[in-house]
Amino acid sequence: MRKRILLLLALVMSIGLLVMGCSQSKTKIEVKTPEEAARMEGDPVQNLAIKEKEWLGRLDAVRGEISRSFTAWEQGKATKEEFLKQLSTSKAAVRGLIKEYDLHMEVNYFPEDKKNEDIYKDGLAYGDKLRTTVNNFIFMATEGIMDAQTNKLKKLTDDQIKDLYKNYMVEKYDEYRTKLEAALEKGKK
Repeated sequence: MRKRILLLLALVMSIGLLVMGCSQSKTKIEVKTPEEAARMEGDPVQNLAIKEKEWLGRLDAVRGEISRSFTAWEQGKATKEEFLKQLSTSKAAVRGLIKEYDLHMEVNYFPEDKKNEDIYKDGLAYGDKLRTTVNNFIFMATEGIMDAQTNKLKKLTDDQIKDLYKNYMVEKYDEYRTKLEAALEKGKK
């Protein structure tokens, strides 16, 4: 009797496994190249606005990290080396955003006449300027600036980095961000 129950149980389990195996659908996974993934259909201005909104959110997060690190350094809660280390960490994220923008513009045709429209030249173009501004600040703060006499990079003093931060990460960033946001709002209408 016990053998029959075990045999019946084994048979039921075998049939169950067979049914489950046959009923599973075969999902086809499609792998896209970065170019295929970046390609967008439709209005190029609207597509760029969609991407700029995404990139702005990510860039704001990087700016927040830099700002917190800068404040900690300025208040003596962190060393200059810790601040510069944070900048080096942020560099990869900013360069990634720059590469995404370059890829987007490469694979999505953006007509020259669209670049003359107010929404682009007075707004959307500032997304690229924002990323460049943050990238330039990080480079100058971590690597220095070119010395005209020696033709080599010269490290900045603490005061120079602080002035650079105020100029690039506060004044220019806020100015460019305001212009970009205005274009993104205009694009919604």
